[in-house]
Amino acid sequence: MKKAITVWFWVKILIPVLLVLLGLFFFFLVVINLLAGGGGDDSSVCYTSNNDTPSGAGIGGDWKDSKSNTHKAMQTAADKFKNELHMSGDNIAAALAIGLRESQFNPKAVNPGGQVKGIWQWGAGNVNGNRYKDTQDNVDSQINLAIKELKTTHAATLSDMHNADLTHSLEAWDVHFEGVAASDPQRKATETLATAQKVKKVFKLDFSGSLIDLTGGDSNTAQGGATLNPNNCPPAMGTSSGLPIKGQYNITGGYPNYQGAGGSPHYGVDFQSVGAKETGDSSNVYAVADGKVYAKTSDSTGGNYVVIKNNDGSYTYYGHAPSQSAIVVNKGDTVHKGQHISHQGQTGLATGVHVHFGVNKKKPAFAPQSDGLVSGGDYLSKVPRKAVPAKGQTVPAGPFSTDQTKDKK
Repeated sequence: MKKAITVWFWVKILIPVLLVLLGLFFFFLVVINLLAGGGGDDSSVCYTSNNDTPSGAGIGGDWKDSKSNTHKAMQTAADKFKNELHMSGDNIAAALAIGLRESQFNPKAVNPGGQVKGIWQWGAGNVNGNRYKDTQDNVDSQINLAIKELKTTHAATLSDMHNADLTHSLEAWDVHFEGVAASDPQRKATETLATAQKVKKVFKLDFSGSLIDLTGGDSNTAQGGATLNPNNCPPAMGTSSGLPIKGQYNITGGYPNYQGAGGSPHYGVDFQSVGAKETGDSSNVYAVADGKVYAKTSDSTGGNYVVIKNNDGSYTYYGHAPSQSAIVVNKGDTVHKGQHISHQGQTGLATGVHVHFGVNKKKPAFAPQSDGLVSGGDYLSKVPRKAVPAKGQTVPAGPFSTDQTKDKK
């Protein structure tokens, strides 16, 4: 009888319980494997922006394994950064290591709390702004977004990476692209440097770069990053020293009259690139100071124009763009000195392709004799002496080059 009860106990109670426990064990193993990136649908996997770099498998496998998807994604980024931006091996290793730190280089990584997502955890909501916008959740789209930002809104990253070693490349990317202070503990500087050294070795990133043209055009001095509020950016100090065009140029219209002291009233300065057309890089117009887009509109005089309220309190006007779409920034956008904002054109009352540049130190008013208007030749310290015969006057002159280093002061 006792033996029968024992058999019954094993068959009816203990074995089913053990089978349930075994099933639960395997279930949890599968869940843990999925969360670690071992396979399956990773669309719901969530990472914070401060994850430690995994030593083994990531969302696409071990990044050190050349056959893994993570390794292939990192290799794609390395190749594009090298070929399109001419970044050095140290620059690239830094970018890849930070991608590992931020998301394990997972294009589908999301942090709902911080409203950030993607490989480098871009702002994708109201908390940190929306840099991500309609970017697709895949490697190629996000690498292209990074390259676009490095050429435009976050080109200060490349400026600081110029001739930088691994440590300073990491700092440049964190400060200017991620938007964290150099001393911020969330950078995990020691751990990330160690990862970057491994990345450099695994991907054979032992080569120099040729980052050039870091003072104008697409390589501007942008600030801001995935976790940086643009309103916290320090204001530009004093008068700006940039110019609204790049390369060889002429001043074709002066201030306060077309000929400076004589001619018809002209409360702005006309800058015209040599051989200017309405399209192409040679027609680009650049912001002369850090600020925010105040207006983007058109009228019968200035044609299509954009007004920027600069951080020093002044307003700058860039007129005659070929179309509204040729103005590549929008009202409310934060812009930075040297950033491409528009194109030269001849809409409105204009003769020849150029940009009409106006400055008002008090308010956004640019009609003749408006209170606060000043000469562009006085406001821009890099306008050559030849074009500024006296304070308050700018005269037609040229050709000049924006590469000239001698100021008029």
